[in-house]
Amino acid sequence: MELLLAWRDAGFMLYAMLKAFLPLPSLEVLLIPLCVQEPASYLRYALEGAVGTCAGGLIGYLLARRLAERIARSLITPQQMEKGCRLMQRYGILAVFIGGITPIPDFILPYLAGFTRMNFLAFTLSDGMSRFLRSLLIGYSISRAADLIDFQVYGNLLCAIILIWGMIKWIKGRYYAAESSETK
Repeated sequence: MELLLAWRDAGFMLYAMLKAFLPLPSLEVLLIPLCVQEPASYLRYALEGAVGTCAGGLIGYLLARRLAERIARSLITPQQMEKGCRLMQRYGILAVFIGGITPIPDFILPYLAGFTRMNFLAFTLSDGMSRFLRSLLIGYSISRAADLIDFQVYGNLLCAIILIWGMIKWIKGRYYAAESSETK
């Protein structure tokens, strides 16, 4: 936790950028502890998270446009690729927006947008806006909760529970993805 707080803004933006195109635990694993520590700074963290994930999304999009098949084989199963491409072709920008605002494995979105040759500007705007809104909602919720919960007393416990919960979800997701690809 001290390392996170020492690097605070730069570390958070770097993690947000990497998380946008790599299969890392959700951004909330860092956003929530930062907002617990400084509830009044939730808007700053929402902006930093949005800028970082938008930059990372652009990297993933451009990688997919350039290295399409090689990346797809290493990140997702052919079934996931086919399903994702169908959804992107059917729903386009709406799929990116909903994917960015929900806790689905959103690191896949930039790749799918790049694979399907979605309009670059449309992808960037939809991806950036949805990720900002998600971070804003979470940050605002934590800042309001700070009025109700004494984070000086319960903050570390709450952060530990959220970190453990996030890591368990990530590990389970990786386990089930590996298990489903082995059975096919």
